[in-house]
Amino acid sequence: MSEKKQPVIANKNRTAAAEERLHEIVLAAVDIINERGYNGMSLQAVANKVGITQAGVLHYVGNKEGLLFEVIEHYYDRSSSSEDYFSLFEPGGALEDGRPKIPEYCRLIVAENAHQPEMVMLFQMLNTEAISPAHPAHDYFVNRTRGVTERDGAEHDWSVPEGVDAQLALSVALAAMYGLEGRWLARPDEIDYEAEWARFEDVLFPLPLWEGYR
Repeated sequence: MSEKKQPVIANKNRTAAAEERLHEIVLAAVDIINERGYNGMSLQAVANKVGITQAGVLHYVGNKEGLLFEVIEHYYDRSSSSEDYFSLFEPGGALEDGRPKIPEYCRLIVAENAHQPEMVMLFQMLNTEAISPAHPAHDYFVNRTRGVTERDGAEHDWSVPEGVDAQLALSVALAAMYGLEGRWLARPDEIDYEAEWARFEDVLFPLPLWEGYR
């Protein structure tokens, strides 16, 4: 197997105008990835969409892999409502004496994703392509998925019914969520993402077992 190319790290000490131009480049890349995937994206297509030269794109991102990681940093390596949720249970947090609930956590993710379908599409496209070990983002998505299911499942003192394996319950719920996202993106006019997830909850976290834990 050939060695993976490493992303070229572009200059991070940018002016406000340069940050704005990079933002335009990232948005153009997201649109193209959502249409064609990362493998189908070319730097020239991104340049054409922004209205600059390919050399201009390279000036900001270094190379194609650099652009990919600018996209990832823009969309995924930032705080989310789910992280804010966990902070409530930390010392000094509003719910420091309580314990996080898996159904509540999942609802937060669903509600956040329901308002940013372009981000969900991007994740679906890149995560699917990154199954290949040759993909430049393979390690990132493997570690990201492992972090959500294994780290969050084990690190947090989840409030779950007696006898329920919290890590397994979280893993199954997130797998169901991922599958629902694909259906929703394919048929947005037919599927109400949040309403459909509410139906999933009744199966994943049935009453009366989960009474008081939802």
